[in-house]
Amino acid sequence: MAYNLIYHAGIPGRAEFARLFFEATATPYVDQAITIGQSCIQPYLKKGFPGCPDNPTPLAPPILTHGDVVLSQTGNILLYLAARLPAIDLDAPVDAEPDAKKAKPTPPSLEDPSLYHANELALTVLDFINEVHYYEAQKDAALVRTRVFRDLRTPKFFGYFESNIEKTGGDFLTKGGPTYADLALFHAYDGMLFAFPNLMARLKPQYPLVTKLYEKVKAAPRIEAYLNSPRRMPYSHGIFRLYPELDPKA
Repeated sequence: MAYNLIYHAGIPGRAEFARLFFEATATPYVDQAITIGQSCIQPYLKKGFPGCPDNPTPLAPPILTHGDVVLSQTGNILLYLAARLPAIDLDAPVDAEPDAKKAKPTPPSLEDPSLYHANELALTVLDFINEVHYYEAQKDAALVRTRVFRDLRTPKFFGYFESNIEKTGGDFLTKGGPTYADLALFHAYDGMLFAFPNLMARLKPQYPLVTKLYEKVKAAPRIEAYLNSPRRMPYSHGIFRLYPELDPKA
């Protein structure tokens, strides 16, 4: 059964968390934002999605369809995939041939606490990006709120992730990493580099383990190939937006 990802065309957005999971595990998927375009979301916005009467109607994208299953909510989609996609191997080459002598990495079972540890961390990343807000609607309020986001909230979240990596004694958020939580943190870090380059220049030396995780994921052959491919949407008017007045140099 094909995995079909449905999201707004032209931006990474929240669908990027699922895209990175698919790409890191070399799992085939259909990105309808590319194959169909913006019209792919219309059946769901009109509450008329076809062929899936036994699923709750999604409120908004991202949406994943897999056979007769229709799911929404980013964290929910990631948890569903985590129980089905192979484990992430960041050292695997882009076109790796199956090695019959090497056991294929398998996802954790639903009885394995590590599945929920990764989800806990991924949900925390999602909490963080929910604080990255849009600017045009309330410019005066955004200037005040962004100061709190820069000075307090971002260091709080980055410090949390830094301490969890340090706790594992390795390079990732969990001892059994890498997981989709690490991919989620990669995307959040990458988006912050676009939206708040001055802030990130100041934070980078304060959180060396988070930065190391980011660089490690970015250098993974499959991720690097994806980032340099047409499948990778550019940042523009999505979650991460660049407003120089919100990102002063000091």
